[in-house]
Amino acid sequence: MFKSVACSIAALCLAACSTLPSGADSRLVSQDVAGLGVVDAPDVMEIIPFDRAVNRDFRPLYEGYPERPHLHTLDGDPDRGPSLTLFRYSRNYGGNLHYHTHSYRLWLIEGEMKHWDANGSEARAALLRPGAYIYQPANQAHAANCLTERCTAYVLFDGPIETGPAGDH
Repeated sequence: MFKSVACSIAALCLAACSTLPSGADSRLVSQDVAGLGVVDAPDVMEIIPFDRAVNRDFRPLYEGYPERPHLHTLDGDPDRGPSLTLFRYSRNYGGNLHYHTHSYRLWLIEGEMKHWDANGSEARAALLRPGAYIYQPANQAHAANCLTERCTAYVLFDGPIETGPAGDH
């Protein structure tokens, strides 16, 4: 199943980084993500050019925390189940150690960032550039930071986006 999910998101990332010829149809159509039951999908191709991926309306992930990550839902319902989203992080957004109750897969498409677990640190974390992939297991403490003006990533959550500080778990 992971291979199917990875291939689905890789195809979306490739589409997002490409451009369409002038006048080409670039409708965004919901699509089931690797059989996870995100939504029922019409049998229509989906193409998201890079400029349409990064120039969208994003909302704060958590109301009342505008400095934290923002998201744009592409598929599913991040409050109730699996979802495919675009995440937007601002420079030095202050990602503290935290965990999620569901695993996620992240593909960075814009910016440079670092991601580390509870045993690591930002100083030791690898520098991630567009095309980088992260698999984050559920209930594992981790942190991240965007090092450029903004970072944008496709993020596929296996269930609702539920977060807690690392000390609570």
